[in-house]
Amino acid sequence: MPLTLTLRQPPPGRISLAGILPQRLAGLSLAEIERLPLRWGGQTPALGEFFRVSGAPGSRLAFEGMDARFADVARGMAAGECDIEGDAGDFVAAELSGGRVTVRGSVGRLAASGMRGGLLHVRGDAGERLGAALPWLAAGMQGGRVVVEGRAGARCGERLRRGEILVGGDAGDFCGALLVAGTLAVGGRLGAHAGYAMRRGSLLLFGAEPAPAPGFVETACAAESFLALLRASWRKETLPAALAARLDAATAWRGRRWLGDLASDGRGEIIRLL
Repeated sequence: MPLTLTLRQPPPGRISLAGILPQRLAGLSLAEIERLPLRWGGQTPALGEFFRVSGAPGSRLAFEGMDARFADVARGMAAGECDIEGDAGDFVAAELSGGRVTVRGSVGRLAASGMRGGLLHVRGDAGERLGAALPWLAAGMQGGRVVVEGRAGARCGERLRRGEILVGGDAGDFCGALLVAGTLAVGGRLGAHAGYAMRRGSLLLFGAEPAPAPGFVETACAAESFLALLRASWRKETLPAALAARLDAATAWRGRRWLGDLASDGRGEIIRLL
């Protein structure tokens, strides 16, 4: 049985779970894990006040009955697996460099911010700035893969530099804004100003017709070879159910393509698959 943290009682406010990682807990006893301090304002309550600890420490960590007021879950994880049953707060899997994080619920803002490797799979929705940069940083997500079965909030993939973000549902305003490189796929509708100030990278749309930022121009879509390779790769990996269904139904990939954002001398592309 993996190391399991089962919620005893809801937290009184936003509490950080930074540092509660498989690699850190692997060498500790259950009693030592229960005594680990958490951060809540100026206080440091023990982990055991909120969670019952069971199982065997190792490469797998599971949270049961989670609450969205817990932030920083799996932040900085480098290896192993983290399973979250329920909702989680802000910064889930931020700065992830390896391993797999699965959330059977929704996540808050800035999930996967600064991510460099590994996989984050969210069964529910994601809040604002999924995979985006913190305001004082030049780049957001820099590698790995994020899969969201539901919706994503505003500024999804802002300043994305490398990696993939795959959203099964809708995405909010400024999706792919300031995109530097990488791939962002959306199965549903987009909000306003998609691809604003985009420099490179690809925004792939499976749903409604986009309304790109004014600096985009429609061009010929000659990306069949690229899309065929991408499709072959995606079939081997985890996908949102909505995108997987579209792949299974498609016999050939065709699309419309917009180039931009020319207002920022961008060479990115928005492709709507038909």
